Amino acid sequence: MNSRGDLAAREAMILGLPQRMQPVERNAESESIAMGIWRRIRCAITGVDADPGPVEAIPEIHFTMLRHPELWEKISNLSIQLSAHGKIAPRERELVILRTGWLCRAPFEWGEHVKFGLQLGLSSEEIERVKLGSAAADWDAKDRALLSAVEELHGDAMISDATWDALRETYSEEQCFELTVLVGQFITTAFWLNSLRIPLNPGIVGLTNSH
Repeated sequence: MNSRGDLAAREAMILGLPQRMQPVERNAESESIAMGIWRRIRCAITGVDADPGPVEAIPEIHFTMLRHPELWEKISNLSIQLSAHGKIAPRERELVILRTGWLCRAPFEWGEHVKFGLQLGLSSEEIERVKLGSAAADWDAKDRALLSAVEELHGDAMISDATWDALRETYSEEQCFELTVLVGQFITTAFWLNSLRIPLNPGIVGLTNSH
């Protein structure tokens, strides 16, 4: 499913229909909880605890997920752990998440991490090349191994010996373990983003848009 027509059909399936889970009402309590989680996630990903702006700017996804706050907190905490305290460098982490989001054909995940990837050191050309994966020309050996690992985990639920050995040229055992968790976390995230038909945040590109 690589043609623009196929991608447009995928987006229509996910984004062109109503959400399957509606947001909670915005009130003082829900806005306080949502702001706390949103700020922690932003800070974990970018490394900067910048003013996130008024409560009106909190993305709608947080109010949707607050229908089930205990599970949402657990999901968010693992993402925060992998971002704020993870052993994989931010640029490489975003490369992994982008390839995961693309393979899952997850417009929300892809679009959000295009934004974060650009902020954290990926070029526009590299992001376009993520769509082609590890087989594309011009990746260095380190990036190619990362992308191969994502593809193998996605397709076969394990990393091959050849790719593991390539990863271990530059990554520690702990980083390789973390990589499997990172891919698993964002495959799971793609599952619920797609299945709940979470709409894109304003200004975020989908699968069919250039950035």
